[in-house]
Amino acid sequence: LFFAGPTGTGKTELAKTIAEFVFGDEEFVTRFDMSEYQQPHSDQKLLGAPPGYIGYSEGGQLTNAVKAKPFCVLLFDEIDKAHPSILDKFLQILEDGRITDSAGETVYFSESLIIFTSNLGVVGTETASGKRYQTVTPEMDYKSIQKELLSSIGNFFKYSIQRPELLNRIGDNFIVFDFVREKAAEEILNLRLASFVSNLEHEKGITLKVKEPFREYLLHSATQDLSNGGRGISNLVETMLINPLSQVFVNEKITLGTTLIIEEPLRDEEIQFRYTIC
Repeated sequence: LFFAGPTGTGKTELAKTIAEFVFGDEEFVTRFDMSEYQQPHSDQKLLGAPPGYIGYSEGGQLTNAVKAKPFCVLLFDEIDKAHPSILDKFLQILEDGRITDSAGETVYFSESLIIFTSNLGVVGTETASGKRYQTVTPEMDYKSIQKELLSSIGNFFKYSIQRPELLNRIGDNFIVFDFVREKAAEEILNLRLASFVSNLEHEKGITLKVKEPFREYLLHSATQDLSNGGRGISNLVETMLINPLSQVFVNEKITLGTTLIIEEPLRDEEIQFRYTIC
């Protein structure tokens, strides 16, 4: 699968969810940050060093991971940042489901799910000035975003890195993510709040209740700028709730068994909400 779309729209999160759904635990995701593979010789990190070179006996990060855990999701984040010669290594993997490592041992990928992610096409560059600009925006409908990004991805593989054969290997398995819209933002916010409340009760024995006025205030703040997607919403919850709450815990000496109720927002205050301790 090839996940494409703006930042913060859940590409990596979906890969973890797939691992949990298929294999029972998101720990079955093996993630590779492809920005670490920008040099032509970086393939040695994936497949292992050649005989006679330092690290030969250690094997490669990719081949070792598949040998140890063949049933897994292999997540290659920001695949477009890898050196084109690194991408050549995926030709055989995507075609035959196997590759030979530096030690001459064949490693099979037949039990793995391979997922690439990329932000390709979201930002373009003007030819004359070299100025960067946003090619897709939240004001565009999904069909327009999908068309623009798929076109940019095709041009990247065909002309920029001249690897049309890799594009053919991926086939029609491209999934373009839309921007986070207001309805999705509300669901993400509720999930983040529920997760924080649950963790607080489970780990600290503290019950937290967030009343509707403050929840609405968080939602209004979150929907003012959705350019950073779900990650931006998580950052907002941390800034406006979690960090001030930690200060309340210190000042009030909150202990096990305490119930803390967030009542309503307080603007222009260091602690941005009114609270009650029970």
